[in-house]
Amino acid sequence: MFRNIKGQAGALKILKLALENNRVAQAYLFHGSNGVGKFTTALYFGMALNCLSKSEFRPCGVCASCRKFMALDHPDLIYLFPTPNLGLNLDGEITKSEFIPEYAGYIRNKIETPWEDYQFSAKIMIRKESMSWLIKRLNLSSYEASHRICIIEDADMMNTETANAFLKTLEEPPESTVIILTTDNLAKLLPTIVSRCQPVHFQQVTPSVIEGILCEKFSVSPEMARTASHIANGSVKRAIHFAHNESSELRERAFEILEMAASGKDLAYFRSLQGLGKKFNAESAIEVLRYASLFAGDLNLVLDAPEQMVNVDKKEFLLGTREKLADVDPAAYTDRVINFVLLMEDYVRKLHGNVNLQLVMLNLFVELKKLVRA
Repeated sequence: MFRNIKGQAGALKILKLALENNRVAQAYLFHGSNGVGKFTTALYFGMALNCLSKSEFRPCGVCASCRKFMALDHPDLIYLFPTPNLGLNLDGEITKSEFIPEYAGYIRNKIETPWEDYQFSAKIMIRKESMSWLIKRLNLSSYEASHRICIIEDADMMNTETANAFLKTLEEPPESTVIILTTDNLAKLLPTIVSRCQPVHFQQVTPSVIEGILCEKFSVSPEMARTASHIANGSVKRAIHFAHNESSELRERAFEILEMAASGKDLAYFRSLQGLGKKFNAESAIEVLRYASLFAGDLNLVLDAPEQMVNVDKKEFLLGTREKLADVDPAAYTDRVINFVLLMEDYVRKLHGNVNLQLVMLNLFVELKKLVRA
């Protein structure tokens, strides 16, 4: 089943060698961008350690143990992830009943549509009471597996108190227990946590690999697969999500801004900034900036290399816009595009900090005007 993990040859090599040589570490830290296969690989690794098949190709995915793992229902799989305050007791019971349907919904989503982000109704984190339950579970005997598997997803969402409570267990895990932490943000983890784990880096997946996954496994059209694979920024999860939601609101928002910049609708755009809703946050703005950069790149390609375009469904508009700038020297226009993309990257960095959202969106429009007007 490891063959289902695409674009992660380096990470898989480390794990397969550990399995083949029977030199499995007690604690791993899978780190890399969101949506590149960290959780799935962690699950498959746990399955491989407990697979009942006699075949050399493990995990088999069909034995009783593997099926329980894939359903997240194996008694020796401990799965911890950020949640609202569930009022979890030491027996793992959720005492705040209003969150029981949400917790079940998260697990169901993880099994059935893992590329979709699940939104809880309250702030999430990995809480001390959840860690206390996990530690108690780890100190009990295993039920049926040769290796008990503990997966802590988004481990960077532990606060300092929770992380410190986990340190002793991480340093000396119970026998035949493998702990796997995953994170999209290595810098947010305490150094004391990082130092106690064997790191395994998951790289961004190339567009060509993502394109193949979309076409072969999800029956996405070649045109949409190409667009989604480039928009995904190395994330398979993001590409699948985009391919299943073609009318991406934020991509269309970026395209609308480009249209308004090209047609001189300055006043209309400035008015629209006053109506930015609460749902349009820094993450939304980052997505819009990234889409705008992709549109800028396509403006540079549409005349001479249209086969390399990402947003092929917008080709007619992009071609018309670029043809109006035919008198601009191609090399000079390429410089314009490069400067625009670099500026968008700078805005993305600032949005990860504390910057005025309306100001960034205003500057986006100003820079797009420079790009689409002679």
